[in-house]
Amino acid sequence: MKKLLTYLPLTLLMAFVMMMATSCSKTSDLSMQEDIDKMLEFTADATDEAEDVAYKLAYDEELWDDSTGFRTAGSDAEHRAADYLAEEFEKIGLSDVKKEPVTVDKWQFNEAYMNISYSDKNGQKKELNIDDMVSYAAQGTKQLGGDYSSLGIVDMGTGTEAEYQAYYEENDCTDMSGKIVLVGVDQWNEVWIDGPYMEAAVQGAEAIVSYSVGGYAQYDEDTINIQDICAPDMKMPCTSISKNEAEKIQKILKSGKNISAELYVDNEVGSQNGTSYNVTGTIKGTENTGQRIIVAGHYDKYFYGFEDDCTAVGLATGIAKAIIDSGYQPANDIVFIAHGAEEWGRFDTSTDWAIGSWEMITTAHPQWQGSTLALINFEMPSVDSFNDVGIMRTSYELGEIGNTLFSSGLINEVDSFYKDGVEVKNDDQELPRTDCISYQFNGVPAFMPRQEDKTEWSQNRYHTPKDDDNVDDDKGDGVHSKELLEYQLSLYSALAMYIDGTPALALDFNSRCDDFEAAIEDTEKYASKESVAAYKDALEELRESAQENLAAAKDINSDYEKAYREDDKEAMKAAREKGTEHNTKALAAFKYVQDQFMGLADYGDIELHHKGLQNNLDLYTGVVDAISDGEITEDDVWLASEINGYYEYYAYLYSDEVCALSNGLLMNDKVESNWGSNKMTLAIKDSWKTTKNMYAKWNEGVTDPAAYEGFAEEYKGYIDILKADLQEFVNSETEAMKQLKDMI
Repeated sequence: MKKLLTYLPLTLLMAFVMMMATSCSKTSDLSMQEDIDKMLEFTADATDEAEDVAYKLAYDEELWDDSTGFRTAGSDAEHRAADYLAEEFEKIGLSDVKKEPVTVDKWQFNEAYMNISYSDKNGQKKELNIDDMVSYAAQGTKQLGGDYSSLGIVDMGTGTEAEYQAYYEENDCTDMSGKIVLVGVDQWNEVWIDGPYMEAAVQGAEAIVSYSVGGYAQYDEDTINIQDICAPDMKMPCTSISKNEAEKIQKILKSGKNISAELYVDNEVGSQNGTSYNVTGTIKGTENTGQRIIVAGHYDKYFYGFEDDCTAVGLATGIAKAIIDSGYQPANDIVFIAHGAEEWGRFDTSTDWAIGSWEMITTAHPQWQGSTLALINFEMPSVDSFNDVGIMRTSYELGEIGNTLFSSGLINEVDSFYKDGVEVKNDDQELPRTDCISYQFNGVPAFMPRQEDKTEWSQNRYHTPKDDDNVDDDKGDGVHSKELLEYQLSLYSALAMYIDGTPALALDFNSRCDDFEAAIEDTEKYASKESVAAYKDALEELRESAQENLAAAKDINSDYEKAYREDDKEAMKAAREKGTEHNTKALAAFKYVQDQFMGLADYGDIELHHKGLQNNLDLYTGVVDAISDGEITEDDVWLASEINGYYEYYAYLYSDEVCALSNGLLMNDKVESNWGSNKMTLAIKDSWKTTKNMYAKWNEGVTDPAAYEGFAEEYKGYIDILKADLQEFVNSETEAMKQLKDMI
């Protein structure tokens, strides 16, 4: 799973409906009630299976690549784990079990350490040995060759261009050749590792050793954090150590003499040279609908990765076992997938995660597009972060199904883990952090349980060795709960069976219309009144069709239930066939929405195309207003940092080379096919030059407003470009709404 910087526009208010997961009313008389009740008899044993799989994936050293537990894209350990999972899938009774190969950039971390030799203030020779070190997806010293046995080491603060320039002036040099740079990073509040990594490479460093100065790895100062690198292959080692180890190095640099560092990193990486396996198994459908439901998690990991994401794969396996053991025979295929290469799998892109799933739905099984009813995906499903309310997060159009499940009475016999029930949130904003995005962008709507407020758990444990089987509340940040795991297993098994049991997928395009309506608010600032009016007219007509489409799905399902109660097998078959026909059209419309309307407002936030541009236009306009009001302040100058989803922030910190690289990564200049390709609709790639020059002027001490007039004019030029693009999108979205109306 990818955790992004926590920069989210305040305007992204998420509508939700709270449904109680417990009720004192009787269970339903729906056709799938008896099957769900039978399945619930097997959840205890199935949860034991889920726990066993989770512990095996997390703690069996045979399934690790290095001593810390890494299992990464296309690595030997990922291959061994795929073998284990295929055996487990077969053991519990899944059919057609396969290891489906997909191509990724291979990453296998084997070992890393650093030894620093020095003389103390008394002239005594000493050595600091740092074995508690891990590598990012970057080249290793072993693979690069060369001599890394006698290097200098420099504390470069946070690794900005200005800090390098200050070092050069003080030490009368021009680059960092022959030196390792030590850099502190705060990837929660400041910048991702890609910025310091690329800057160190541009400055000619031999390697970068990073540590957390805030944000992540807050469990204690001995905790190491690792993330995906979102960068090109810079042919330079990039490692991570704890804050305590970094402080030991800093003390040596302050008082030691004759300092010499030896770095060793064995880290195998390459471009499109790896094979990752998505392990699949199926409960075959009985009615040859050509449709399927997918239940999934990912099995690559950092450190133990117990919650992220070994418990998720365990949960998917447990759901399969509960359904199989209950004897349920689905109408549609139910496919269970353990995805590889979720945490990382591609150089040269800002969207370098969810690569295994992207290749699965686009290369291995493109025929699943348009015929997959839903993806039920799990990320950290058994972390009890002490919430009174649980969350079922869905694609906009699936919220109706989640709400109906809770209100139907089907799961009234399931005691809710959450005191105040579960909220169904039909919005997109958490899905890009997971494999859900690969499927949604290819026309598969998604469900995922995902709490919003795991902040303390994430800051303390996420992507650290403290993502373990913690069951004691030692930090008050969250614990592993087998009880929660069983609740998730019961709830999402029932959800899969409910979707399977209803012939027509009740996609609610009204919810997407709500998103479209919110997006057009204030658009008249940048687009013509006539085009906005036409957009709104088309939206109203679309709403009518959306309501009719949902009503049609409900009618089909009602007919099926009536036939079930009357034991009319022919009528049930007819309703099922009618539902399959309805689903083909509805899923085609869902994919059309993703293709024609939805983009990325930065590397992880889904947004309507014109709204992404509008957000950026608001920012550019705000900067122009701020530097044109007759007074220049530091806040005015820094306001531009928010542009392009905060990618403009790099203009304040890093060199021209890094800024250009960063914007190329944002736009996927070198990657033709991943889920971010052709989706970044907001960026003016070179506006960072204006921002960088404006910041340089401020750093010269210039506060005369006249000196900033040229920058204001350049920003106005970007505004003109974006306004033209926005107008085109408003027009194209209007026409697409008309087409969508006819499709549904």
